[in-house]
Amino acid sequence: MYFEYPWVLIFLVLFFFCEKRCPLRLDLLYFPYIGKIAKVSKKRSLMQTFKWMAWSGLIVALASPVTKKEFTSSYTLERDMVFIIDINRLVGGKFFLLEDENILKEFKSTLKDFIKSREYDRLGLVVFGDFTHTILPVTFEHNILKEIISYLKVETTDEKIAMHDAIAIATKLLKNSQAKTKVAVLLTDRQNSIDKIPMQMFKKTLKQYEIKLYAIGFGELKDCDLTYLQEITKDTKGELFFAKDIKALKETYKTINKLEPSIKQEPITEKSYLYTYPLFVASLSLLFYLFMLNRSEV
Repeated sequence: MYFEYPWVLIFLVLFFFCEKRCPLRLDLLYFPYIGKIAKVSKKRSLMQTFKWMAWSGLIVALASPVTKKEFTSSYTLERDMVFIIDINRLVGGKFFLLEDENILKEFKSTLKDFIKSREYDRLGLVVFGDFTHTILPVTFEHNILKEIISYLKVETTDEKIAMHDAIAIATKLLKNSQAKTKVAVLLTDRQNSIDKIPMQMFKKTLKQYEIKLYAIGFGELKDCDLTYLQEITKDTKGELFFAKDIKALKETYKTINKLEPSIKQEPITEKSYLYTYPLFVASLSLLFYLFMLNRSEV
């Protein structure tokens, strides 16, 4: 609890100071009977109490006591993002081979850092090789996502990949989202090979549900068909990037962060004004005081 106008409480100090330093002088002629002095004194003490309560309640009410509660509204979603990652053995060429565990570990660390920077977004994960896995729907549980990434392994398969299927699944995860912005981030090292879903079909769905697609060609330039990836991102308001190594990938994620900033949810402040309580006490005390004062004059 706090006071909106705490300076008003100075008058409370002044009131009690005046009560002690400037007492009301009473003419003893009002008390001709000595036997009644004790009774009158007790009555005056009670009247003084009501008077103090009346003044105190009034001044506290004028100071406007307030309690404040902060809470985030049931998440006004700004952005949902799904990572689409090619886990086929050829992803990233020499930078993503199974036998190079250090590079693989560095890649995971880079992705986790990017996830950390998306603190206020819901994130999901789809991975694909020669077939597609929905690993995690969009969620605020980023720690779970990072834990899953820690266990990702590159598949040893042939060179065929199901990129279109993976994009279609990511679209399915995002299409019913209530977020203001929906984003899919594709990471692969080459063009699509096998799919059940034609490009025009998933591109139509991306456009229909206003999902931005960012494509990252990762690894050897000779392996990446950038023209093909450019065609995938076309008309989605997304962009195409190329990262030849981990360092370039980090810069790419930084660029995406600038293009799609993670917006903090500002808490809603709910104020409860409590001035009615001291004002009620003050009013009641004043009524009792006036009643007793009136009785004493009768």
